[in-house]
Amino acid sequence: MHDHHHEHKHEHEHLEAFTLYDEEGNEHNFILLAEIENEGSDYWACEEIFVENEEITDFGELYIFKKTVDEEGNVFLDTIEDEDEFNRVAKMFEEMSDFEIVDDENEDIDN
Repeated sequence: MHDHHHEHKHEHEHLEAFTLYDEEGNEHNFILLAEIENEGSDYWACEEIFVENEEITDFGELYIFKKTVDEEGNVFLDTIEDEDEFNRVAKMFEEMSDFEIVDDENEDIDN
């Protein structure tokens, strides 16, 4: 698993936006769409956004991250490596909304 520190967040049109950095140091911006808890873990459904001059210019893929918080309250988001866990959580998000989560590892920001 790869840890991604929750670097900063700010409001864009009433959406909670934040930035993650991949292993190569590339910046990826996301908005938080929903959060659920399952079997003692928290998960975030997020959509990648493209930002120019602090304005959202386009929307990208949907991602599910597993959220953890350290002792100091820092939030970390990890990709879900276990296929069964991913499928279970994706189904929960799809059932609660109009999300369509695609498991395409080639599109994963951690690869």
